[in-house]
Amino acid sequence: MKKRTVSMAKGIMLMCIGLLIFSSTSFASSKTYLKTKPASVLKLIVNGNNKFVHKHSKNYFLPYQTSQHPVITMITCSDARVQTNIFNFDPINKIFVIRNIGNQIRISEGSIDYGIYHLHTPILLILGHVHCGAIKAAMSNYSDETTAIVNEIDKLHLPLLLAKAKGNFSQRWLENVQANVDYQVAFCVKRYSRLIKKGKLVVVGAVYDFINAYKRGFGRVIITNINGMTNVKKIKHSPLLKRISKKLKNTVVDRI
Repeated sequence: MKKRTVSMAKGIMLMCIGLLIFSSTSFASSKTYLKTKPASVLKLIVNGNNKFVHKHSKNYFLPYQTSQHPVITMITCSDARVQTNIFNFDPINKIFVIRNIGNQIRISEGSIDYGIYHLHTPILLILGHVHCGAIKAAMSNYSDETTAIVNEIDKLHLPLLLAKAKGNFSQRWLENVQANVDYQVAFCVKRYSRLIKKGKLVVVGAVYDFINAYKRGFGRVIITNINGMTNVKKIKHSPLLKRISKKLKNTVVDRI
């Protein structure tokens, strides 16, 4: 009986530890995500926001109660793995974010125009990412998708066609992600050429690398393009990066 009691106690203790780990990480694994019920997610949202409210005083909200003052307009992919906390600063009132599948300009021209012409952000960041599902779909058959999804993916054909990627599927996928960023940058360089010439806007193309494909560290944002310039050496010597150390420039500026 004693052994059984001890065994049960150990089991209960392990269960408690497991629950603590689950609560501290919100969701422990991909299997947990699949089993998550709406009520649990709503609890996560409400509790999380409640903590946010108690951590910030009235003064925190005063600067942007009547207007917004972002310094970055960012067009990125509708992907849960790509979030603004990768920059390690509070993004509120700093980043004007637009999302769609494949971080495409044409789909969201109005929203991007608002960030550039009304909010006057000096940086337009086009952020692609490795393992982009939209790029992967455009490389294969996606005819079974909804009409709306098909219409958006269709617009990726031109950037992928221009890329002429070679190698195995993984290599071509990575090259196409980068090529799509180049295409979107080129589109914006033409669209906002007047502001770029006046030095009021810089268009930056980058790839968020959470698989370490560029061998610069997991989670690194790799700068691949500035105002249409894709030569790595020239980008590194750009006056726009003069405030970044040589060591860090050699790390963050790269291309496949």
